[in-house]
Amino acid sequence: MSSINILNIKPTTTINKFSDPFSFEIIFEVLSELTKELEWKMIYIGNAENTKYDQILETIEIDGPFKLGSMKFQFEGEAPDISKIPETEILGVTAIILCCSYNNQEFFRCGYYLNNLYDNEDMNLNPPEKVDKDHLIRSLLADKPRITRFDIDWDNDSKNKNSEKERNNNENFMFEDGKMDVNKFNSLQEEKNNEQTTDNTN
Repeated sequence: MSSINILNIKPTTTINKFSDPFSFEIIFEVLSELTKELEWKMIYIGNAENTKYDQILETIEIDGPFKLGSMKFQFEGEAPDISKIPETEILGVTAIILCCSYNNQEFFRCGYYLNNLYDNEDMNLNPPEKVDKDHLIRSLLADKPRITRFDIDWDNDSKNKNSEKERNNNENFMFEDGKMDVNKFNSLQEEKNNEQTTDNTN
């Protein structure tokens, strides 16, 4: 049984300029008293095939001890450094991932697909040879998070090294064979659009 339950993660906005910071409201509850710190990381995936392009946008530590009850906080991170992303990977589908660890053991991971595109249709239909960062926006698929939970030893001071590689491998989260699942993003986006159309007709 988990000692921490993540109740809700809500992006502040879903459509932003590429250069805008990320912001999420996070609510979690403590189900059993804990003494160690919680660590949250915000990671931008620069290339699904190579983790060296991942960028940690922000890391925060919330010190223990933790008493029973719920907590809410705002988790903000700067926009990724576009100069560290391969030119061919800037536009299109990628992901932002939020990870939470207790005592150096990751137990929760929540990711959102996001789509980087231009702010006008002409540029999207006929993109310039060199990416025009001044017209870049990002669209976050906020209502379709991909959540993974991991069993950890909440009472033991030593982390489980045998499962560390699995926990930190993005391929186990929202990628298949090391590649971004663009089809999954498109199907989720289509599902979202259909839901909105249904709501508008009712």
